[in-house]
Parts: sequence; C-alpha cells; structure tokens
Amino acid sequence: MHGEASLASARLTREAWAGRLQEQDEHALDIARQLLDVTAVLDDNTRLQRELTDPGRATDERVALVHTIFGGRVDDLSEQILCSLVRKRWSKTMHLVNSLEDIAVEAVFYAADAQGVTSQVSAELSRVHSALLNLPEVLSGLSDTRASWDARARLLNAVVRTDELHPLTKFLIDHVAHQPRRRRFLSALNWLTERISDHEGDRVVTVITAVPLTEEQRSRIDSAYSKKLGTSVFIDSVVDPRVMGGMRIQHGARVTDTTVAAQLKALQRTLG
Repeated sequence: MHGEASLASARLTREAWAGRLQEQDEHALDIARQLLDVTAVLDDNTRLQRELTDPGRATDERVALVHTIFGGRVDDLSEQILCSLVRKRWSKTMHLVNSLEDIAVEAVFYAADAQGVTSQVSAELSRVHSALLNLPEVLSGLSDTRASWDARARLLNAVVRTDELHPLTKFLIDHVAHQPRRRRFLSALNWLTERISDHEGDRVVTVITAVPLTEEQRSRIDSAYSKKLGTSVFIDSVVDPRVMGGMRIQHGARVTDTTVAAQLKALQRTLG
C-alpha cells in the first residue's frame, strides 16, 4: 500500500480495533468471514469504492451508505470497523479495501490465538509456501483464475494435503486462492506468512531436512535465530526425503535453501 494518507489510515484503524478483535476470541473468525465477504463485494464494485472514499462527500454520508448497504448483513462490530474505515482519508480507493482485508486476516490470527494454534498455523503456511516455491507450473495453474476453483484445489492437493491442515490455515489458503485480488498465488502466500510472522513477533522458523534434525542442529538453529531476532523462536522441523540432503530454512517469507534438490534444480536451469 502506497500513499502517506493510506498508510496512516490503515495503521490507525488496525491499532484502534486490535483490542476489540482480540476480545472476540474464536468469534473473531466470524468477523473475519464477514469482512472478507465485504472485501469481495467492494472488489466487484469500483463505483461503491469511490463513493465510500470520496473526500468531496461528507463523512456522515459515507457512513450512512455503509449502514444502508451492510446494516443487518454483518455484526455490529464488523459494521463499526467499516464505518471507521470510510471516515478515514485514502490515497487510492483500493487502499480502503486492502486495509479491510488486512484487518480480516488479523482477526483470523486472533481466532488462532484463542485456540492456541497460532504457531501451528504459521508453521503450516510456511510449509505450503516452501512446498510450492520450486514448482512454477503448479504455481502458474494455481494463479490461473480462468480455471475453476475445483480444478485449482485438485492441483493444490496434488502437492499439499490441505485436508490435513488446521482449519484456520485452510481458511486462509482458501481465501487467497478464491479471492487472489490481483496477486499471484505465491505472492499471496508470502503476504500471509509475513503477516502472521509480524503477529507472532517472528517466532516460527521452519526447517526442512531429509532426515530428522539432531539435537545439536536444532540447538544451533535455535541459538542463531534467537540471537538474530532478539527473541525466543519455535523450530518447526519437517522431514521431507525429497530434499535429499542439506537444509531449507524458512522464516516468514524469507528462505535459505542449501538442499541437494535445490542445487540440482539450479544446475538443470544452468544447463538448459
């Protein structure tokens, strides 16, 4: 998101509603669903976006429009968040919608906090991102919105068993697949992993190896990342024989890949 007005409005709105969303516990997921439904409506109606962000229109008129269109269709809290957004100034109309999506995703994280599964969701998002990173043909298919969702879901499940993921992880992945919002699938996953890392304070480090980590390896990685990040970390160790050797370490959307599989792929690209 660019534009000082939008950046300030987005930050102020997130800060203003963080406490209320956190208080919702698991009900925060219902709020997230409602806000994402509104996001979809706004994405499909640029005229409505303009009317809700028009600085030449009185603030009370923009708020009244929210009540007219969404009143009774969403919870009071969701409606209050929408009203808060339309009261702000936005550099571009789309920035209001982006901010709404940000708040909705944050609400999912608060639902994960309430269930005590935030680290699990974070680790699973990193695993999905890692599993797809070196599969350009799969990523191209997942980003092809001309294909039906069922077709894209089958393609995703050929690589990642989404039915084995936590429901909140699956909810987030389904959102960015169903509603890409002009993003490529991998870019959307990057965004999710960065957002949940920020929410957690960058605590999850996913390590993929061909065989289980030794205690010495785990301790070295823990020590290195704790020192680098200035906080304790959670090491999510994943065993995947396909990497053949070496390590793939992922922290948020940042990846260090020294696996044999990655080196072979690089060699194949070099040789054409």
